Amino acid sequence: MPMETILQSPVLKLRNNICLTGDELESLGVSPTNLQCFTYYHYVLYQKGNKRIILKPLPHDLYKVIRIYDFISA
Repeated sequence: MPMETILQSPVLKLRNNICLTGDELESLGVSPTNLQCFTYYHYVLYQKGNKRIILKPLPHDLYKVIRIYDFISA
């Protein structure tokens, strides 16, 4: 009877005030939007499905989650 090992990686859930790397955001399926409206305020707007995530870029490819909200098109 072969022995099997199940490896579980920690699940990163998006929530306010956590810092993630660009690679972690990509692995979660979070991608940048094409909107430039947050450039003046030094924030970036990312999306995942109908969720919008406002991130604050930090040094060393880190991003701090500022706010997550549902996007409803007009």
